[in-house]
Amino acid sequence: MPRQSETGNVRKLCACARGNRSACAHPWYVHFKAPKDHATRPNEHFRKNLDLLTGRHATNLRDAQAEARRAIVAWLDGRDPKLLQPSDRPTLAQLVEQYQRRPGASTDKYLTGPILKTVVQGRPFGTWIADAITREALDGFRKQRPLVAGNRGLAYLRALFNWAVADGLLSRSPFRVGDVAVVRLGRETARTRRLQGDEEERLLLAAQGLRPLMIAALETGCRVGELLSLQWQQVRFSPRAELFLPAQKTKAKKDRRLPLSSALRAVLEARRNDPAGEPLPPDAFVFGDGVGRQRRSVRTAWRLTCQRAKIVGLHFHDLRREAGSRWMDAGVPLATIQRWLGHHNISQTSTYLAASLGGDADEMRAFEERIGRVEPLQQIAISPDANGSQPTRSGFEANEQTNNDGVGLDPGSVVH
Repeated sequence: MPRQSETGNVRKLCACARGNRSACAHPWYVHFKAPKDHATRPNEHFRKNLDLLTGRHATNLRDAQAEARRAIVAWLDGRDPKLLQPSDRPTLAQLVEQYQRRPGASTDKYLTGPILKTVVQGRPFGTWIADAITREALDGFRKQRPLVAGNRGLAYLRALFNWAVADGLLSRSPFRVGDVAVVRLGRETARTRRLQGDEEERLLLAAQGLRPLMIAALETGCRVGELLSLQWQQVRFSPRAELFLPAQKTKAKKDRRLPLSSALRAVLEARRNDPAGEPLPPDAFVFGDGVGRQRRSVRTAWRLTCQRAKIVGLHFHDLRREAGSRWMDAGVPLATIQRWLGHHNISQTSTYLAASLGGDADEMRAFEERIGRVEPLQQIAISPDANGSQPTRSGFEANEQTNNDGVGLDPGSVVH
């Protein structure tokens, strides 16, 4: 930084408290002239209200001089003095705060909160100076978190440090030594939980106010955050019945459209009006309270629902996998399922739904038919008889009406 003035490039413009400017509540001003050889601001004058420039009020001359030096360096570097500077040595919490101010960034307190509160080597991780975090500290963080939550936290921190290095706030990332990655995520076992037996019926009976949201999750495969942020202006009944999820509300940051099933449409129509019978406004939340205010979380409601239904080991996110698996079992093309779920590529969808075994029995039957191990099943052929009214039955359906002794039953008889 160029040579300072005798007053540290700061002064006050008011006429009060001439004997002690620090006792005056008026703002300090910074005056500075860039050197003539500066690359982008040669001989340019810098005269600013320090309070407005930094967003803080310096209470004495020493503080004002320190703030002025910081503001001048930021100005010469083309940075915003209100934000973190490379010389600040920010804590991890400060770094996270600025990282979340990026244009288009999402504020996920459910992810960042546990990261900052996790105690590493005797103190909350958020209080650590960011450039003092080492590989050993990250290993300590990993040991304090469950496998999946730890992986999500480390992935977030890796992106955070990469951004800080690229932005010049840090000189290195603890995730790398030179070009070598030294911190890797733990190996996760793919979650395979799906609804079993009568679990869906029991859940819906026990769901109470959560029932519409659960039906929507099973019909759309949306994440819970996407459903809780859904507003009526995103619901379209014409020219196509669909939900529109804008990029800022999706994890993949891409627009997504989902067709409305008949079951979901019935749920939406039942929630369209407020308690007075008037349609909710476009900015009201579909799965909010009765007047359209947003519901922030369903964690407690989901836990109590599972308790009432006597179901263990089921996450709300498992309903998303259940929806995709049902589509795949029903023969919906994988590319279509990928688009509906909002995955980046088909391989991600294929891995995500690898636990779905619903179509395996049909595939095995087809294989055994091809190799001649079992007789092919004939399709039911419904065709009019001579009168054009009574259908005839194929060999497959006739076989279904044969008793255990191989005696054909009278088509008109009733089997109890």
